[in-house]
Amino acid sequence: MVGDENALVSAVEIYGLFGSRSLQVDLAGESRSQRAGRRLSLLYGNNGSGKTTVLKLLWHALSPSDRGGHRSEIAKTPFERFTIHLCSGDVVSIEKIDGLIGDFRATVTSDDRRVVDQLYREVSEGKVIPVSPLPEPSGQALYQKTLFDFDPPLTHGVAWREAIETAELSFRRSIHEAERRPDSFVKYLKKLGTGPYMLADDRRIYGDSIDRISQRRPRRHVDFEENSDPQSSGGVTAELTIALRRTHDMIQKMVINGNVSGSRGSNTVYLGILERVSQSGFADAEPVGRSDLINKLKEIADRTKECSTYGLMPRLKEDSFLDVLVETPDDQLRVADAVLQPFLEAQEARLDALSSVVKLLSTLTREVNRFFESSGKRATYTTQRGFRVNSDDGQVLQPDSLSSGERQILLLLLNTVLARQSTPLFLIDEPELSLNVKWQRQLMGALLSLTEGAPVQFVVATHSIEVITGHRESLAKVVPRELEED
Repeated sequence: MVGDENALVSAVEIYGLFGSRSLQVDLAGESRSQRAGRRLSLLYGNNGSGKTTVLKLLWHALSPSDRGGHRSEIAKTPFERFTIHLCSGDVVSIEKIDGLIGDFRATVTSDDRRVVDQLYREVSEGKVIPVSPLPEPSGQALYQKTLFDFDPPLTHGVAWREAIETAELSFRRSIHEAERRPDSFVKYLKKLGTGPYMLADDRRIYGDSIDRISQRRPRRHVDFEENSDPQSSGGVTAELTIALRRTHDMIQKMVINGNVSGSRGSNTVYLGILERVSQSGFADAEPVGRSDLINKLKEIADRTKECSTYGLMPRLKEDSFLDVLVETPDDQLRVADAVLQPFLEAQEARLDALSSVVKLLSTLTREVNRFFESSGKRATYTTQRGFRVNSDDGQVLQPDSLSSGERQILLLLLNTVLARQSTPLFLIDEPELSLNVKWQRQLMGALLSLTEGAPVQFVVATHSIEVITGHRESLAKVVPRELEED
């Protein structure tokens, strides 16, 4: 059973979807231990049951960015009320003001107390702005939805034209003021730190923190994408090229941070050794065991071997050190220890700082190669060359040389690695597309393995029997009810 302590959402409800349906989707499970939510929920149901709508509404409702058109999408989606129950106990509710589309109110309740109450007005087609829940004393024009939504005092001649000009100025000023007014709901979402990712059925990854400008080449060369231009191709190939670059950049930053942290640790190690020597001297030091030094050296060397596989640090070749240690006289071992220990401890500090990167790269390459093994292809990664996929004869393959299923699975796994660094909620629509039956069985396990120890919750809409039967404890059935049956 996958640990569920890091889930964000425990349930969602939609009332009046398309004017006639209601949905209740439990993302927590029946067990008491899961009442706080679970890391994986599989939405399943008939075509048209509302699975994709649930994903899209979750994405728009919990995304704080003003650039993504989230509030506009909420305004034009036909429903009466959409409610999200968070594992923290907060309840987010979005309710349309009049009918199924247009103006809506977003509220947040915490401990039975309303902490957010934000009204949104659709001032023009596709344009939604936050406004105060109550009218401003001099702001009647704030509630105009169009230029002509007002009652002019005169209706003819010059006075009429002046009234129109006054109304237009007031209308534009009201919109400008509203756009500058603090949005309490967005402020709440930013503090909550949600910003979901969504992998839609068009295989594009959407998220507020995803910079589409990241299509530019990174500073370091990446062999796997040498001849790939996301602008010259579309669909999964273009998205995969972008995901490869973003993942490479992310890992580079992790390596830099790890090396900086490791350097600080090594400085502390050397200072501690210097203080110890200056205070007690070699003569007063504890006796040193030759076997202890040799074992420590071998342990550090083994750890650097895995790091060097990914180009994170050079491999420590212990043979030369071992030859010297074996030949060192017993009465000189204290001196050898004083010289060698700072070096080994500095190496260990750097290894500890890079351990999370090593674990992530080890898991990622292992999971990718579990999928690729049947075709003889193999994926590797080094900080110098980035991701490479080689054919069974050693040829480096570009994204457009992979099969549709291979591109699809690599895209999903890379985006999962990116999600673990950026978001607590990853929404996926039909991840089984282009995947064979065997890969569908392996898929959810791979996603959970890649996010082990990270606060990432998956909500996945699927029609795959293979996915469903492998994770029955994660099922969340989507069955719409007609409103007259409530």
